[in-house]
Amino acid sequence: MIIKSDFRYSVKFLFAFVVIFSAILMEKANAQISADKASYRTLTEYTSTANDSIFVFCDNIGTGIGELRADSPDGTNGWTFAWTKWDATANDFVTNLVTEANQSFSILSNLTDGRYRVVMTKSGETDVTSIAWVLNNSNADPVLTFSRMNCDGVYFAGSFSKKDLQYQDVPNANQINVKVDDRVRFSLQRNGEEKQGTPFVAYDGSEKDLFDNEAYEGDETYQLVVTDQYACEFTSSSIISNTYVVKADFSVAPDSGEAPLEDVIFTNNSINATDYKWYLYQDYDRLPEELTSVEDSLLTDTILLDKDLAPYTYQYSGKYQVKLIVTSDKGPEVCMDEMMLSTPIVVDTSLVQVPNVFTPNGDGRNDIWKVKTQSLFLESFHAIVFNRWGRVVYEWRNPEDGWNGKVNGKMATPGTYFYVITAVGREEPQKKYTKKGSFMLIRK
Repeated sequence: MIIKSDFRYSVKFLFAFVVIFSAILMEKANAQISADKASYRTLTEYTSTANDSIFVFCDNIGTGIGELRADSPDGTNGWTFAWTKWDATANDFVTNLVTEANQSFSILSNLTDGRYRVVMTKSGETDVTSIAWVLNNSNADPVLTFSRMNCDGVYFAGSFSKKDLQYQDVPNANQINVKVDDRVRFSLQRNGEEKQGTPFVAYDGSEKDLFDNEAYEGDETYQLVVTDQYACEFTSSSIISNTYVVKADFSVAPDSGEAPLEDVIFTNNSINATDYKWYLYQDYDRLPEELTSVEDSLLTDTILLDKDLAPYTYQYSGKYQVKLIVTSDKGPEVCMDEMMLSTPIVVDTSLVQVPNVFTPNGDGRNDIWKVKTQSLFLESFHAIVFNRWGRVVYEWRNPEDGWNGKVNGKMATPGTYFYVITAVGREEPQKKYTKKGSFMLIRK
């Protein structure tokens, strides 16, 4: 069994060696012409003879830019490359082009349409012949025309005269279309950036509608770039146009934080807008019992008509939404667009909340100026109350305590008092909070 197994593997190895060696010999005997600059490659479909390579070149200037390269079969120097061109009348390669001796490769440039042959010879080696067609794809540029514009965008029409490339059947003189995936792509571009790209199968040269729905301000340049079935690009003349499409756009920073969330900036980035409506929504589940400032009163589905909102402070925790509706009268019709934040502004409950007024009159209501805290999240707490002359009238370290409005056992004078509160959270790393401000002591 072992002997049979070894013999079997030996046969497999020998067979693999023969296959590889044969492939090397075949590659040498069938060295091909290459064309790095070609946009499209395929094979002929002759009716009765062996097929040749076809190389298509994007010839936008229409002068013939084909370029073929032949490499020696073994990659060494010492080869002679003789190039000729097919003559359809003589039905043979009778037009001598160039002969280069003692080379490892040869390049033929600026070639017009036709069938080319290179014969590679070297002393002591077998002659190697390779043949290829060069087809230069020159065409008329596409046509782009302006159609109209409205609140949806700018409309154009584009067309292109597609060209089918042909080669001659060998040995007869019949013309054959190059085999290709018949697909043409239209690309409407604004300032070199594609705004609409559409492929068309079996395109017949008819006009196609093109559209740009983006908002922008000022005049910009449009062109139609067509990529034909041979992967060549052709570009239309330019058209200058504007648009009156309107776009609502704004950003918010910061968009989260603890209450009070101060100096929230709304940056208006809207385009082509002439009128603005800001809608401010509040979280009704966390509506405070009493609004204590003009700013807080804005949080009730209020509409503001300013282009730019002033920096805003969210006093209370909750989730807040903002929507902007813009209109434009730059065109013959009024255009409108709107934007709402994809995620709401999130104001977390503050570790420290300070009342702005208290009434220590003994009626059992609001008699203690007490700081509201989330004590479970505090590592330490310290509050100090000052009078208008900077004298400390009361201080405490237990967040459950507060000031009863007395100084040395006597009722404090009504008026404005000031506070400084410092607290350290239990985060890792610990965060220190400092709040400063004033409040009113009122006796009724």
